Amino acid sequence: MPLIWRYLLRNFFQVFLLCVASFVSILIVLRFQDIARFATSGAPKLKVLLFTLLQIPHILPIAIPVSALIAAILLFQRLSTTHELTAFRACGLGLKSLTTPLFFAGLFLMLINFTIAGELSPRCRGYSKSLIYEIAMSNPLFVLQKESLIKLKNAFFDIGVLKANRYAEDVLLVVKNSSNGRLTLMSAKQLALKGDLLKGEQVALISSIDPKRGEGFDHLVIENQAEMITKASNLSQFLQSTDWAMSYEYLPVRMIVAHDYIEKQHFSLGRSAREEIARRISLSLAALTFTLIGTAFGMQISRNRSKKGICWAIGLAAFYLVCFISAKSLRHTPLLSTSIYLLPHPIILFFSLRGLKAIRQGVE
Repeated sequence: MPLIWRYLLRNFFQVFLLCVASFVSILIVLRFQDIARFATSGAPKLKVLLFTLLQIPHILPIAIPVSALIAAILLFQRLSTTHELTAFRACGLGLKSLTTPLFFAGLFLMLINFTIAGELSPRCRGYSKSLIYEIAMSNPLFVLQKESLIKLKNAFFDIGVLKANRYAEDVLLVVKNSSNGRLTLMSAKQLALKGDLLKGEQVALISSIDPKRGEGFDHLVIENQAEMITKASNLSQFLQSTDWAMSYEYLPVRMIVAHDYIEKQHFSLGRSAREEIARRISLSLAALTFTLIGTAFGMQISRNRSKKGICWAIGLAAFYLVCFISAKSLRHTPLLSTSIYLLPHPIILFFSLRGLKAIRQGVE
């Protein structure tokens, strides 16, 4: 590897890794409330640490492009300010020689980002959710906390007092039975979790059973108990739904393709599958295009320092982020969403190459 390549890449990746670490730290702070809720559920310390680490891949697909943009801008701004850029060009090194290592660095980050966005991030997201369901199965009171990590569907609950997710008072739980479309109601004066057993006082249960004949009155079962002891997992069976596991956001790219192939019996991706794959490809390409933005608009060749390049870089990066957010909000129209995901990259490539061409001609 040429000496100039090692010099440029070392300075680029030093800033890049620092930026990625900063974004990861910010993510941990923002997700601290969810991590704290998971920790107070009684989960072992190793699982709490694992749950924390599983949050990191969520932000990496967008943190890597932004970090590459910042690192490229700071690198070429420093080269311009210290006149190293002028010295390189005076020694006969053209812009092609200076930008080629950054281009290959962008390609490398693009492959890394595709691996994270396409394989690692969905697997970590799914494993993180499975950990939450695993804790909920062993401690059903964990689900009854406000702003729970698990959103109960077809259920209503009200609770008077909840202490450390181990003790609750004045509990009311109404659940719709999906098998017969009827409601089941349970109320308890007290619920306490002791080991793997759930103990309750003054428990009332109202449920329905299918009538023996097609015509007749509804059959209700009403049961009152002064004291109840049961396994905690018995009250968490309604949480065992695995529908979320087949959602595209929890599947790697290969599984998405295989899922659509099995359903249709021929190789043809559905609109939703194409939209999800386009989202991940867009995040991957962003690592390369953002590096080109920083390379093209971080250089300054005039004596008078101008903020024009920075404004162009911020504008193009903001344009991509706006398109990305807009495409996510239009996921119910997959064709339009897919187009918006991929639209910014040729536009960014055009303006970046035009900027480099202007600098090569001595125009800023």
